[in-house]
Amino acid sequence: MKIIERTIILSCAAIFLFIVFKAVYNGVLSNRSLIKPQSSNYYQIIDKDFNKTVDVPFTDITSYKGNADYIYMSVDQESPSLDNKIVQYNRKTQKCTTIFNSKFKLPSVQGIELNDNWLLWVDTDENGGYLNPYFMNLKTQEIQPLTKENEENVINYFPILIGDYATWIKKDRKSEKAEVMLKNLKTDETISIINSNSFTFRNMSLSAKDGKILFTDEKDHFGYLYLYDVKSKEIKEFKSSYEFIDRARLLNDRQWVYLTFDDPSEPSTGDGKLIFYDASTNHTQEVVSDIDSVSDLNTDFNNQIFLYFNENEYYKKFMIKDHLLVEDGWLEIPNFYRFSAENGVYIHDQELPNGKYNLVIQSKLTN
Repeated sequence: MKIIERTIILSCAAIFLFIVFKAVYNGVLSNRSLIKPQSSNYYQIIDKDFNKTVDVPFTDITSYKGNADYIYMSVDQESPSLDNKIVQYNRKTQKCTTIFNSKFKLPSVQGIELNDNWLLWVDTDENGGYLNPYFMNLKTQEIQPLTKENEENVINYFPILIGDYATWIKKDRKSEKAEVMLKNLKTDETISIINSNSFTFRNMSLSAKDGKILFTDEKDHFGYLYLYDVKSKEIKEFKSSYEFIDRARLLNDRQWVYLTFDDPSEPSTGDGKLIFYDASTNHTQEVVSDIDSVSDLNTDFNNQIFLYFNENEYYKKFMIKDHLLVEDGWLEIPNFYRFSAENGVYIHDQELPNGKYNLVIQSKLTN
């Protein structure tokens, strides 16, 4: 399977939902604790920092982000479809509280984003007909829609957080035109950063760190990367040597990684690459070549990079050293297939031999 095919499958799998129970929407947080599970199919949360193991009544946990005190998760609790709600897991008390319920009959809640002040999510149905993003002020617990709900001719793709802002790609269904949007969550001001030249699923991904937003585009048979400074509103353009690029990830305000791959209209040659770019030295480094397929490319809060590729058993680790990206061994955790690494907390799924699943939380990621 081509890199591009794997990429879109996994991106779509991780892209859906959240929503708002009416009381929550009005800023009232439900205090209802969830009932202790009885089913053998339920997840088990293992918090290594608190040395606690707890069964939770969810048969699926699709997306998650956390901090020192709480883990926010999109979960399936007796849902007729996919994930139907968002819950808050209190790491100190081990209690789960429902804070959002999907507005769709056949729900699929995913796309959680979290920082010190804001929680962000997307609510949609299992077919992805409408993507309705919402955000919550963690201090006041007030919930608001990020954009107009259920817009007929507009798709608002999965937003991410950058400080007190949310950024996302907005696409007009009729014209097929797309633009990168930025909203100040405090003031409600929304602006368009840039119009996309050639919007495809390869350019759906955004990355943000240190006050900068990174996104990609294509023109004249080359891939381009754009770095937007939220404070100065300045955009810098960087031309790649490759035509097809994807999964650009900021490591800091001047360094990033991205993937290259074959022409999706041609048979795959298995010659995809992991590229590291340092804007301060204008240096491009080809870190890994001969990539046939990619299941995941992730970064963490320690500027480490994790690449799951070519159906290897484990994630390959990389770190920055002397303005270069160097290999740093393997993340040898069995049956470990996706994770979140933000706000000083690692969270990952682990499938057990008996078919059950654990959600592991820890501040240090060790083999």
